[in-house]
Amino acid sequence: MYTHLLDKFKESHPEWQGGLLKNTLLMVCLILDRQTVCLWKLKGSVGKFLGNTQTDSRSHYQRIKRWFWQSLAQKYVWLILLGVAAGLLKKMSEIILIDGTSWQWGGKTFHFLTLSVVYQGVAIPIWWVELGRLGISDQRQRKTLLMGALKVLKLLDKTLVGDREYVGAVWFKYLKDNDLGFVIRLRDKNYQGAINAKGKSIEKLEKKAKKRIGQIFSKSFELGGGAYFFVLTAYKDRSGKIEILRLITTLSNANKAVGLYKLRYRIESLFKHLKSNGFDLEALHLQSSRKVRLMMALLVLAYTLSVMEGLKRYKKKYPPLKHGSPVMSVFRAGIELWQNHLSSFALFLEKALQYFNLSLQKKKYSLLRNVP
Repeated sequence: MYTHLLDKFKESHPEWQGGLLKNTLLMVCLILDRQTVCLWKLKGSVGKFLGNTQTDSRSHYQRIKRWFWQSLAQKYVWLILLGVAAGLLKKMSEIILIDGTSWQWGGKTFHFLTLSVVYQGVAIPIWWVELGRLGISDQRQRKTLLMGALKVLKLLDKTLVGDREYVGAVWFKYLKDNDLGFVIRLRDKNYQGAINAKGKSIEKLEKKAKKRIGQIFSKSFELGGGAYFFVLTAYKDRSGKIEILRLITTLSNANKAVGLYKLRYRIESLFKHLKSNGFDLEALHLQSSRKVRLMMALLVLAYTLSVMEGLKRYKKKYPPLKHGSPVMSVFRAGIELWQNHLSSFALFLEKALQYFNLSLQKKKYSLLRNVP
């Protein structure tokens, strides 16, 4: 039925051994079909795809558990999954977003501090650390995230974009020392002394900005021995109230800095799709950190496949509304289109094979340095 398709996967991906290939592809198929990472729910579709619907569902659950054992026995499986996902991207964006999402379940806290790349306007996760606690991350935890990412990902000359909690002189210096540009939003009064030390004060710039809504103001300043730019602009919120956007950046082009920051909300859309509006990430009830990492890598691949499918037909099938917002997100469009290929495992494999072959062809664009 589908053995010949699995053989084609083996030809192009010899690193996958034995039943691990079949079960890994089955796991991707199950996530796309059930739209959840809850193992107990995933087992409900195993029989449909493998053609043994009469088998006890507990046996299907054991198959899923065996996949974890097989995958963890070969410790680089999670990196291979990330490599395939990154290989799907035709051209990498210069923008990296940072943010976190957290929740609690059964007395355990999950907090994924995440890096994502903006690809054709959509945020796609590329790296993360699980902090295991609520609250915002500190500078040490962010450095741990970047240290791990820099060992595996090609981040040279990328620009990191983050919100107000991702500040800190030590953090800024660490980014600069690793050739990462950044655009980070500041709270009112952040680094006021350093910014006001030379040139026009923040107060004077704010007065000008409020009189000239939308105009962007910038000045250079020093902080902790490093040179940065302070960027400020005023805008009206939905209620018509004037608000101030304050940024610290390594970019000398203030307009570009503001433009890049406007993309930051894309990572919030990403978390929404991974959770309530997509793959039900909050149903991830695994206790082992290695299993969590493996499941997240699998989820990244399923998410990327969904986005790629949505991008392929998005403009034709789901035109934007007059106010600029799409009728349906690229991710949701992709999920719906994937349902056409999930009536059988063979049909899924035929579709997935197209993407896996594309991943090999586009491997030069991969963010990963070395994938076993």
